[in-house]
Amino acid sequence: MNMKQNNNSLIPLFMLSEGETARIAYIHGGHGIRKRLADIGIIPGKNIGIAHGTGHGPCIVKVDETKIMLSRGMLHKILVEL
Repeated sequence: MNMKQNNNSLIPLFMLSEGETARIAYIHGGHGIRKRLADIGIIPGKNIGIAHGTGHGPCIVKVDETKIMLSRGMLHKILVEL
């Protein structure tokens, strides 16, 4: 995805509220981080939501019917569109 295209409508995943969902638009990072996330089902085009943990520390996200714990830093790398 070209980051200049629709950049105004993209927000980092950490900005979602608990229970809110959005579509993954872009994963900011190198091949390793994108592959690691893809291996657990986190890829552009999928819907993702915050299941628990909007404060500090790790957060539980939901992709399809799977819940996954991610670090707060990882949430900053996943850009979504509402």
